[in-house]
Amino acid sequence: DMKNAVIGNNKQKANLIVLGAVPRLLYLLQQETSSTELRTECAVVLGSLAMGTENNVKSLLDCHIIPALLQGLLSPDLKFIEACLRCLRTIFISPVTPEDLLYTDATVISHLMALLSRSRYTQEYICQIFSHCCKGPDHQTILFNHGAVQNIAHLLVSTSYKVRMQALKCFSVLAFENPQVSMTLVNVSVDGESLPQIFVKMLQRDKPIEMQLTSAKCLTSMCRAGAIRTDDSCIVLKTLPCLVRMCSKERLLEERVEGAETLAYLIETDVELQRIASITDHLIVMLAEYFKYPSSVSAITDIKRLDHDLKHAHELRQAAFKLYASLGANDEDIRKKIIETENMMDRIVNGLSESSIKVRLAAVRCLHSLSRSVQQLRTSFQDHAVWKPLMKVLQNAPNEILIVASSTLCNLLLEFSPSKEPILESGAIELLCSLTQSENLALRVNGIWALM
Repeated sequence: DMKNAVIGNNKQKANLIVLGAVPRLLYLLQQETSSTELRTECAVVLGSLAMGTENNVKSLLDCHIIPALLQGLLSPDLKFIEACLRCLRTIFISPVTPEDLLYTDATVISHLMALLSRSRYTQEYICQIFSHCCKGPDHQTILFNHGAVQNIAHLLVSTSYKVRMQALKCFSVLAFENPQVSMTLVNVSVDGESLPQIFVKMLQRDKPIEMQLTSAKCLTSMCRAGAIRTDDSCIVLKTLPCLVRMCSKERLLEERVEGAETLAYLIETDVELQRIASITDHLIVMLAEYFKYPSSVSAITDIKRLDHDLKHAHELRQAAFKLYASLGANDEDIRKKIIETENMMDRIVNGLSESSIKVRLAAVRCLHSLSRSVQQLRTSFQDHAVWKPLMKVLQNAPNEILIVASSTLCNLLLEFSPSKEPILESGAIELLCSLTQSENLALRVNGIWALM
């Protein structure tokens, strides 16, 4: 009855929690004398409560649900194990759950690895738990040392789409900025095919978008970690074009953001990839669309959609600035094309004063990239008096913005830059002297460089 009352009903879920159902359910779940069927039903109801609001999840965590569910995984009964895993998965994907709770006991990870072979549900839920709880190099190392690569690789060819997808997501977080994992992935094969070949197959246009994007992320991480060469055909002919496709108007907003950010990361340090990307599918013009969001006409029909788009429009702007910054990092012709894109300088100037810190940082990065051009410093930068908003950004900004903004200022202070005089008149010297006193090494260097 409880289960039927709470499914899809957040009000009922909250009522049950307030009435104190959680400790009682956990007690029944842990009782050796309870029948397996009863224990399974308890896990299902708890999982349903966890599907509700973040406050529900907090209440469950306060009752120490995680140790109870992990204990349940030692049961011999598969249905009960699956119910516990499903509930754990729901709790771990909530933003209020600390990922470290998975790693407090070293035996948990190895037990989860052992459960991977039990059923397609255990595979799906465990991969999902891993990909959500893998934040940073420490977690990557723990999972890697417990054999994550070998245990998960064969799931990429599972008959279940959900299992394939969760395994792929696992690899995309394991390989991110991790040379050790990336180098290992290159040498693993499943059914006679190497993992890069399997990822390339998953990039094809007939595959679901989510799969294309995630496999492009895996290949991007492997390329940036040096495991795949930047001139390898799987990067130049497959990964890069796939990510450019993700930036097109036809794609959903989240896909466009993820596509642009992944592409920015892929080409960030490679001149040749920057040139190829800049001439693929009119990418530079396509990115200008990111700033015209949400478009007033189409959105009025759907208020919910409009609300969603307004919330996420700043993510689009951030992604576009990041990708422009990567595109223009080295090549003068590309910078010229970017600056000649409609209202580009105005957009950057507006970006410098946005409320979202991420957009401000991305706009400064874009400006920094473009400020490496002698010609642009003398023309566009002068016409738009870019130095004014830049000086404003430098007042009490967080360090990550200060570092990029002060690097940009160095370029604007070069002798041939017309902005040099007005910058000095607006009190740059005191600002730069204060940077040389900073705790942060990069800021001290920038301060001294600019003074020089």
